[in-house]
Amino acid sequence: MRIGIEGINVGGYTDEKAKSGATVILVEEQNNTVGISQRGGSPATIGTDLLRPRHRGNQTVNAIVLTGRSVFGLRVVDAVITKLFELKIGYKIGEDLRIPIVASASIFDFYDNAILPTSEWGYRAMENLSKEIPIGKYWAGRGATVGKLKGIKYAKPSGQGYYEIENDNLSVGVISVVNSIGNIYDESGRLVAGEESEEFIVNNVLGTTLGLVITNAKLTNSDACRVASSAENGFASVIRPYNLSLDGDTVFTISTNQIETSVDKVIFLAYEASRKSVLSIFR
Repeated sequence: MRIGIEGINVGGYTDEKAKSGATVILVEEQNNTVGISQRGGSPATIGTDLLRPRHRGNQTVNAIVLTGRSVFGLRVVDAVITKLFELKIGYKIGEDLRIPIVASASIFDFYDNAILPTSEWGYRAMENLSKEIPIGKYWAGRGATVGKLKGIKYAKPSGQGYYEIENDNLSVGVISVVNSIGNIYDESGRLVAGEESEEFIVNNVLGTTLGLVITNAKLTNSDACRVASSAENGFASVIRPYNLSLDGDTVFTISTNQIETSVDKVIFLAYEASRKSVLSIFR
């Protein structure tokens, strides 16, 4: 699947031995605005506070990193930050120093093994940046599963999704990494992945859905946070249940600030694109 929004490139790495990986989204446009919605009870994140309202004056980033391996995914983030530093990409401080601004969120995918990520994951992801994003069991979505209401042994394969909507000159795309405890239902309510049951055995089962809304709309930080929240609403409409206490659900928004439009239009399209992004994994 190709990302059609200018100024955004993606790269990734899949470690087949670990059955995990990482997805990196690089923002070429320095005049970007970023926001966040974080409803999950147990997030594994870094660099997210500066994306919220009432923090620093300009909420911009150089990259967003989505990874597997829970908090150990921070090893991948360190490598991405180091590579950006080497490329002299970041917030300029003084004549020769730039500080890369990177936010990240991880899923828990220690289901088949306990292999930890290495810095190579981050470096390799930065080597293959392009406009193409694979759908399915790739990159950060490699070890993702869904339908764990009755326990991990009932889990069904999931992965990474993407869907983009164009309306006039406005583009809104959503990357999803779906590793939910809940089942997946299509827009008509039909079960797509998982197993319906009255049993609810989720003790010590961790689930997380990660998302990134990409748009060329001009947004404020508050708007970007609201758009990310709308994408979470879209996720919740096809992932049930969603936002449990051991979920790390986190959604980012990046706006490249190129198109004047109504924020409500972006909110609506983010809701629709997020639903279709999840369902793209299961088609």
